Amino acid sequence: MDLGLKDKVAVIMGGTSGVGLKTAEMFLWEGARVAVCGRNQERMEKAIQHLLKFGTTDSIYAATCDVTNKEDVNNFINGAASRFEGIDILVNAAGQSVMGYFFDVTDEQWEQQIQLKYFAIIYAVKAVHPYLVKRGGGRIININATLAKEPERHMVTTAATRAGLLNLSKTLSQELAYDNILVNSVSLGLIRTDQWERRRMKNAPDMNPEEYYADLAKKRNIPLGRVGEAEEVASVIVFLASSKASYVSGSTIETAGALGKAL
Repeated sequence: MDLGLKDKVAVIMGGTSGVGLKTAEMFLWEGARVAVCGRNQERMEKAIQHLLKFGTTDSIYAATCDVTNKEDVNNFINGAASRFEGIDILVNAAGQSVMGYFFDVTDEQWEQQIQLKYFAIIYAVKAVHPYLVKRGGGRIININATLAKEPERHMVTTAATRAGLLNLSKTLSQELAYDNILVNSVSLGLIRTDQWERRRMKNAPDMNPEEYYADLAKKRNIPLGRVGEAEEVASVIVFLASSKASYVSGSTIETAGALGKAL
């Protein structure tokens, strides 16, 4: 199936690991050009080497960027637009969860989550908007979590800020429709990413990875009986960015193996 992504330009905020990196890989596979960013230089260099298996130096742009720093975001997006002479797609994939009950979470952690879940998206959307308008339209896809609709007490900061991002995404879909920009969300459940790998290594370093994730799926009562893979999320993101999703906007697609009961 031709997804109509050949020569399109996709900017992925937080594209050096996990879902973001897998999404960049799939865009390249579809013939698109990609720009990825991250804060860690070493991880950035590893990401570039990985992506060169699917694209060329002419189709990949990478730079270090703190997505919560407005100047960094502007520089990265302007650099990508200059390199590829425009932008068609923005994927906001940068994210990190904080575990903790309300009275255990510090004010600094609240501020960090608000910066990451709100202002990082605000900065990126404002920076990319003129380029999408110049193209005659485009796509914005925000990575969210099922916590946005079903909060859990031990992840209060993440759940609260995710809920706000869900609201913001819906509002943006209505406002930017006049510019032919489609805005959607992809809500994740338990996905096997670098973040979960770090938790595994911290909590159960001697446990076989497959057994660990199988046990995790059982404990969390995931109906499909397993955790998701990054490529399963990336597939949904790439579809939403494609010409096949030309009348989909303001939607949230849950990629969670039927986890959760919220409508």
